[in-house]
Amino acid sequence: MSNRKSREAIQMKRWSGICALTFVCVFAIGCKKQMKDEDAIRASIEKRLTSRTDINLGVMDREVKQVSVNGDKATAQVEFRLKGGDAKMDIEYQLERQGGDWVVLSGQPMGAPPIMPPDAGQMPPGGPNSQDQQMPTGHPPTN
Repeated sequence: MSNRKSREAIQMKRWSGICALTFVCVFAIGCKKQMKDEDAIRASIEKRLTSRTDINLGVMDREVKQVSVNGDKATAQVEFRLKGGDAKMDIEYQLERQGGDWVVLSGQPMGAPPIMPPDAGQMPPGGPNSQDQQMPTGHPPTN
């Protein structure tokens, strides 16, 4: 009987080891894919920024603070800091996987309301005709 319990204990340890090793391998593969996506997203944002001629990247430090991937869509929060100063701005980028590459779709300052054009034929909120405001004298009708 003692021999049988010994063999069962060895088999149990062996199965526990195999299960633990399998879990570690699966976890490592998942993390590697996530890191690969995050690196590709960072590279895509950097490519987008360096292609713009209206931004002087030499006066700013930037840091990707957070990346969230959901299938073929992703968001990334990037902090821009003025070198040698206290000024900073956070931008949230929307990205999409197209083929095998991540592509930046848009960037929006965090905390700012989304930029939405008014419906066709309507004035933006706070414009003339809202709350009984009138157009200037001589202005053609808007409706």
